[in-house]
Amino acid sequence: MDKNLAGLLEPLSIALKLEEEGKRFFVEAASKVTSKSAKQTFEFLAAEEDKHIQRIREFYHTLENSGGEVVPETEASDADSRLVAFNDRMARLRDEINPTISDLEAYKTALKFENGAEEFYARQVAASGNANIKKFYTWLINEEAMHARVLKSCVQFVEDPANWFKGRQ
Repeated sequence: MDKNLAGLLEPLSIALKLEEEGKRFFVEAASKVTSKSAKQTFEFLAAEEDKHIQRIREFYHTLENSGGEVVPETEASDADSRLVAFNDRMARLRDEINPTISDLEAYKTALKFENGAEEFYARQVAASGNANIKKFYTWLINEEAMHARVLKSCVQFVEDPANWFKGRQ
């Protein structure tokens, strides 16, 4: 394999492993947390990781099959609208939400993971000289940032539910 192609594919392999690890964490967390809202949050995040895994695989295979000559375009992230929809669903569960300390610990652990992935993708943006590769990693950064905002919102809810709901009225 061409050294340049290997240099493009290696970070994508790492990204794929990060997303797969994130999915495993979220699936496991969903099975262990006690509240309905925490379970739904982690199920949502696991499904999000599935989308990322698919996108990374498609990007990887296009690069690999073209010898690095074809770098796919990446559309803008719709992460902000998905975050709004997620928070709306959480607000509708208001009377059913009963967070626990273990939920809080799971949220904080997940947040550390998401922040680490975001930092890795930011390093890839900085290292790449190709606009489409930068755009792809920027898309991943936006996705991970949305996940971090979801998790921060969940932490805020567990720590101060009255204030969390007050901010959504």
